[in-house]
This record gives sequence, structure tokens and C-alpha cells, in this order.
Amino acid sequence: MMIATSEPPSVLTEHNAGDVADLYARCTDYFMLQDGEPTTLANAIDLFRGVPDETSSADQTVMGWRGENGLIAVGAILRDYPSDGVWYLGFMIVDPAARGQGIGRSIYNTIEQWAAARGAQELRLAVLEANEAADRFWRSLGYRELRRVGPNTFKSRSHHRIELCRPLGSNLAASLAQ
Repeated sequence: MMIATSEPPSVLTEHNAGDVADLYARCTDYFMLQDGEPTTLANAIDLFRGVPDETSSADQTVMGWRGENGLIAVGAILRDYPSDGVWYLGFMIVDPAARGQGIGRSIYNTIEQWAAARGAQELRLAVLEANEAADRFWRSLGYRELRRVGPNTFKSRSHHRIELCRPLGSNLAASLAQ
């Protein structure tokens, strides 16, 4: 499967929910782990609408990367949440057929550079405690555990989540010096 990660991603809107739903259908492994049931079009729509109460969907940017057969990855980032300068990578998923080829790292690097260029000083995200592969991936990129939260219910499953953080730019240099 080919993906041109050197090309900039598309900014997706709710009008792209059908494409997102198609990607989600190929990512059954993740959604069965998280939810215990298959995903639906409503889950894809929720990617665009499901932001914390103290924010607005206008504070979120959803990016999409396309391959030969359509949408191959998405990333959703929320600016200045939970505080100014801290941005939250609320969701990132890559088509299983493209995993293990460095595509996730490339996509993440694009997201990090994009956020840093717009004022992000730190990125945060959360992984399901049960998703050991994702935890290893994020830690390999320099993320450190901030705290554990939950349990939270996702459809028919309940999970604890590990919140991770990574300083950016001069904040990264300062944290490495400590």
C-alpha cells in the first residue's frame, strides 16, 4: 500500500465522514479493542463533533492522509486544551494494511510540526491501557506518562487510559536538560 506522506494532509470536515467511516471499518482491530463492537457512520461523525464541553469543534482540526484506495489515516488535534499552549491529539489511526512501515511516525511528525508552527508548546494524548502496542509507539516518540485516568466506558467496554505528554521546541530542550 502506498501513501505519499511527504504531501500535506487534507483538512477533513464532517462532509468527509463517509470516507472516515470506510477507514474505521478497516480498523476493526482497534474498535473491537476499544468498544467491543464494530464502528458505525455515527462514530465517524463523532470524530468531528465529539470535543470536550469546554471547547468547540472549531478548536479541532481533523487531518486525513490518502493512499491509492482512499483515506489511509486520520489525526484529530485540539488546540489549547486543556490549557493555552497545550494541544491534545485526541485521535490518530492508520489503516492496518499500512502499519509497520513508518507511516504512523511520518504522520505524527507532520502533526507535530503543524501544531508547533501554530503555537503548540506541548502535545498530550491518551492511550488505552489495554493497547500496549500504541503505548510502546508513543513512548518511542518521546512521550512520557503524565497520569492514569478512568475507567471510562466506550460502548460496551470500560478502560483505564494513560495520558502521555511531550514538550515541543524550546520546551523539549529544557525538559531534556533536566
